[in-house]
Amino acid sequence: MDSGLGSANMKQAELTKLVTFIEENLRASPIAGLQFVDSRQTRSRLVSRQNHVVFGRRGAGKTALATSVREPGVAIDVYLNLEDYKAITFPNIIIKILVEVFEELKKKLYNKYKLIWLRKRPKRVYVLLNRSIAALTEFLHKPDIETQKINTKEDTQSTVGGQLGNTVANVKSNVDIHVSEEVSTEVTLDKLDYLRLELSNYKKLLSEISDLLEGKAIFLILDDFYFISKEIQPDLVDYFHTLTKGTNLFIKIATIQHRSKLYRRSGGKHVGVELGADVFAIDMDYTLDKFDELRDFMWNLLTNAISTSKANVKLEEIFAGDGFSQLCLASGGVPRDFLSYFVSLAKENKPIGKVEVTTAAISALSSKFSSMEKDSGNDSSILEQCLGKLKNYVYVQKRTNGFLIAKSDLEAHPMAKQAIKELVDLRLIHLLEENTSKAQSDGRRYEAYILDLGLYDNPKPRSFKQIEPGYSDEQFRKDALRGAPVFELTWFDKDTLQKVNDDSRPEEAQLMLGLTYE
Repeated sequence: MDSGLGSANMKQAELTKLVTFIEENLRASPIAGLQFVDSRQTRSRLVSRQNHVVFGRRGAGKTALATSVREPGVAIDVYLNLEDYKAITFPNIIIKILVEVFEELKKKLYNKYKLIWLRKRPKRVYVLLNRSIAALTEFLHKPDIETQKINTKEDTQSTVGGQLGNTVANVKSNVDIHVSEEVSTEVTLDKLDYLRLELSNYKKLLSEISDLLEGKAIFLILDDFYFISKEIQPDLVDYFHTLTKGTNLFIKIATIQHRSKLYRRSGGKHVGVELGADVFAIDMDYTLDKFDELRDFMWNLLTNAISTSKANVKLEEIFAGDGFSQLCLASGGVPRDFLSYFVSLAKENKPIGKVEVTTAAISALSSKFSSMEKDSGNDSSILEQCLGKLKNYVYVQKRTNGFLIAKSDLEAHPMAKQAIKELVDLRLIHLLEENTSKAQSDGRRYEAYILDLGLYDNPKPRSFKQIEPGYSDEQFRKDALRGAPVFELTWFDKDTLQKVNDDSRPEEAQLMLGLTYE
């Protein structure tokens, strides 16, 4: 056998070993072998005794981070994927979550005390858990609000007087007569009122469980929170945040930022949690505005995979030219997208270059649209319209991938602002600069974005100027970015409301995008 051919076959076998390992461990799971790369030291924050919300786009590593706290000795964890609860109405969803939490804590109590179960305290708490689970399960199948008639019997007493005999010394007599009467009373039963009344009992129960389990914190991990309807998100998080007060329970929410509504203010009353006060945010996103940090992270991600898989592979030999940077750009900073593209490209047994990456990104666009329909629900038609206008103006008319939006425009058109942020979360456009000026400054400040590579019509567009993240000239000027076309938002509100529903009211359309209408 030719030595060169044999060497090539050996290299391909090692690369296949790496690709197979990544493919098998691409999604976070209890048995995944792909390690979570914590370059920002976020895990040390997440395991602290605080309430946290982890923000990240699809594939950013939210689940991997959330489940990284599930180690013996760190805390007692209860993990729930809320995608399984998205069809459950409010307040039944609270009941379902409480039942799951109590069931899981019951198992942990039993596992610790099963050999010494005759001790009074653990047995008593175990019985209380069973009672709470049974009561909640029974209550689950009742109407949310129910009027019941309660029939009771009330005794009334009357006195009857008379005379005995007919002599001068007549004797007067009083006789008490008891009469039983049935009385019907109507009582309104409200599930939410019941759950609020039981809060103090649940808190005592959680405190006792924590004491029995050596005073450990209880982490309630609510993954994929964004699948829950925005209309009930503030109410749901409000209940469980209240449950944490004065207990060793802490909530850890993993969600997409602009698909989430954690706080609502209405009529002077607030419902939910405020960032920085009630919960602390952890940002999982690596964005293109810090491209060097993004490149380092992705390089470490692949290096880590090579080490864990024990594949004899050198990354420098896998990529050609600007292939690695283009792969980072195609990923938009999302680790799962980066690894997915890498797996598909590495299977082709040739160096990964810029054109190959763009081709892979174009092929993957349909899956991103599927995610948009799944994640956005009724909002998808609005987002599709906005994306269509963006591509037509930026890619087709201006023949570039970059564009600017005036900050004043975003504030003046809140629906458009929400749509832009959601398109970023869906990895269809990417933020390049949060605060920049326009070439030939007009005194306004702008946000700079680029289109996702998947939106290109082909991997080698003609008469096309691609704006590269992080690029500046020898004077560190970013004139190419500052000279990008300005995308105006004046069309958005009128056209979008018409597109959503000819008969809808403005507040209904705004609710579809998760905005508050007052």
